Parts: sequence; structure tokens; C-alpha cells
Amino acid sequence: MSQRWRKYSPQFRRDALEKMKTCDNVSQLARELGVRRKWLYAWKKSAMAGDGEPAPAQAPAADAAAALRQRIAELEALAARQSLELDFFRGALQRIAERRRKRELTSAPGSTSRSGS
Repeated sequence: MSQRWRKYSPQFRRDALEKMKTCDNVSQLARELGVRRKWLYAWKKSAMAGDGEPAPAQAPAADAAAALRQRIAELEALAARQSLELDFFRGALQRIAERRRKRELTSAPGSTSRSGS
């Protein structure tokens, strides 16, 4: 199974870095967040680049808009997946119904042979 890439929001990264500041065990934090440990360190290095301070937070409206766009994308993907599943099952039911109709048409009462006459 191929690995699916996930893009983490800037707010998630900032929260992870804040937790990392007070964390004793980064590996455990990474497991809790569902993130690879190397990404936590990469985000820390990226945030500390330049003046040594983490990048300033984005405006709340921009974060909210980005979160809404992400949610819309997730819902659109879900709708597409459900549509594909419905098409698959609809086709499967049609094939089953067709097989039953063919079986009913070709199934005549069996003839019996008389033995011993």
C-alpha cells in the first residue's frame, strides 16, 4: 500500500512546536500527534531560521478561511468516493438481477425418465 502524503496546517505546526518546547520525550509527542519525529525537528529548524524566533502567527481570518477550504476539499473527496461506491454497488445489483432473470428463463421443470418400463 502506498504512503499518502499529508500536508499539515500552519496552526497545527505552531501547536506542535509549542508542545515540543515543554515536552521531555519528542518521540512520544510525535506518536501522540501522529507525525514523524523528523518533521517536528524540521519544523523547529524552519521556524528558528532567521532571527531565532518562530514565524509570526497568521491572522485568524486567514486561518479560518484555510481551515474551511481544507474542510470543503475533504467533503468533496468524500462525496466523490461515495458516488463511486454507489455506482459500483448499483452495477453489481444490476448484474445480479440480470443473472436471476436469465436463470428463471432457462430453468424449466426437469424431465424425469422412467426406469424399468
